Amino acid sequence: MAARGHVQDPNDRRLRPIYDYLDNGNNKMAIQQADKLLKKHKDLHCAKVLKAIGLQRTGKQDEAYALAQEVAALEPTDDNSLQALTILYREMHRPELVTKLYEAAVKKVPNSEEYHSHLFMAYARVGEYKKMQQAGMALYKIVPKNPYYFWSVMSLIMQSISAQDENLSKTMFLPLAERMVEKMVKEDKIEAEAEVELYYMILERLEKYQEALDVVRGKLGEKLTSELQSRENKCMAMYKKLCRWPECNALSRRLLLKNSDDWQFYITYFDSVFQLIDESWTPPLEEEQSLEGEVHYSIEQAVKFIEERITEESKSARPLRGPYLAKLELIRRLRCRGCNDEYKLGDPEELMFQYFKKFGDKPCCFTDLKVFVDLLPSSQYTKFISQLLEVIPLSAAAESEVALPADIKALQQHLCVVQLTRLLGIYHAMDKKEKLTAVRELMLRYRHGLEFGKTCLKTELQFSDYYCLLAVHLLLDLWLEEGEETAVWQCLTFLEEGLSHSPSNAQFKLLLIRIYCRLALMQNTYSTTPSAVLVISLT
Repeated sequence: MAARGHVQDPNDRRLRPIYDYLDNGNNKMAIQQADKLLKKHKDLHCAKVLKAIGLQRTGKQDEAYALAQEVAALEPTDDNSLQALTILYREMHRPELVTKLYEAAVKKVPNSEEYHSHLFMAYARVGEYKKMQQAGMALYKIVPKNPYYFWSVMSLIMQSISAQDENLSKTMFLPLAERMVEKMVKEDKIEAEAEVELYYMILERLEKYQEALDVVRGKLGEKLTSELQSRENKCMAMYKKLCRWPECNALSRRLLLKNSDDWQFYITYFDSVFQLIDESWTPPLEEEQSLEGEVHYSIEQAVKFIEERITEESKSARPLRGPYLAKLELIRRLRCRGCNDEYKLGDPEELMFQYFKKFGDKPCCFTDLKVFVDLLPSSQYTKFISQLLEVIPLSAAAESEVALPADIKALQQHLCVVQLTRLLGIYHAMDKKEKLTAVRELMLRYRHGLEFGKTCLKTELQFSDYYCLLAVHLLLDLWLEEGEETAVWQCLTFLEEGLSHSPSNAQFKLLLIRIYCRLALMQNTYSTTPSAVLVISLT
């Protein structure tokens, strides 16, 4: 509700019980209290608005709106009434009425910083960007603060984004915004990082990439400190736009020397190396190789650099995934060029196996490796999966023939292998009997894995949820591809079971929705009885 800090005002003391009733959800008492107050103080506009809020919350929207309009017609300027009306209009989903409210207040109190700022925000909620610009400049004239000036600049950018005519955007709105910022730059009035970000955004949208780069590399760029490597990332983006591959390469190389686990810079490093190779680039004789330092412009240098990163990683206290994945990425790119064998980077199958041994207990291992499975020949899929299974510590339980993991790390390793098995199509190649056997094993593993998640909160997923999901997908294959009707009912049973243990699992919910919808659609196709469709939908 509205702020009630200055209790010295008698009206605040009178209104406090109504606020308390509304805050506690006792809307009927709030209405009664407002009526009592209005009998004694008929001109207490805020009490009328608070009564309207109570009426709105009890479902009497028409009465609430009529009462609010009575007060709004008087064009109130007291904070309590204005804030209460704002709350009411928000609950009515009528934000456009708030703009009229503060337009009237600004006319009556033209020098109020608070009312002008409220008016600007009201325009922002309804997307009135032109009026936002005018309100921002009016506010800046009253109180010459940088944020208010840049509110107006941002309004111009929003007008350019929402403009249907792209030419108008680039010839009027953005150039005007640029001139407004340049005025502040020349007067040395840029104070905040957000103001530099805004300037950069304008130049980028105007495709003035060199000017944007100069801003980031210059004095203004020193203000870009809130995000890690914000300045370097913006420089990199502009180097790419300008196709300045030597600088791209040198900067990404330098950043990887600082943090060899940052994947985005590996991609930029490889892109720039091969661009330089394709352009037959050579360093200048008497000048620096680039503004950002040393440049790698050959495959030999790239191979050596990646090997060095792996060597450095082996000395690190914390295992880093980036260098190992970068080696696989380099192999993939060299294969595309038909020159992988010359550099002896290793067998992808062995490299992926070693990666699994090092990081297989991490949930990210599957998503890391799935990008590179195309490096494996299809004839080696089964062998590769068997090789991975051999290094997982599993032990057969007395009551089960299936070897089960003894801890969460082993479970994560096995889950990674199971997901890779699905990805490589090994499950798909099975016949019906083998698939059903695999489903039983997966559900056995799922239920066993629930032991590790007994302390999980309802908002957390169980460690073994993916076993259940994979079992359901195998059953869906049987239903959709082979018409096995009993499979779909098993799917529903397993998903409901999974959802009972992991109420926050979105994949369980989405699959349930998909199956229920499909069943209802099929029933519509084969039956014209509405009740039958309803039964299927609710089953």
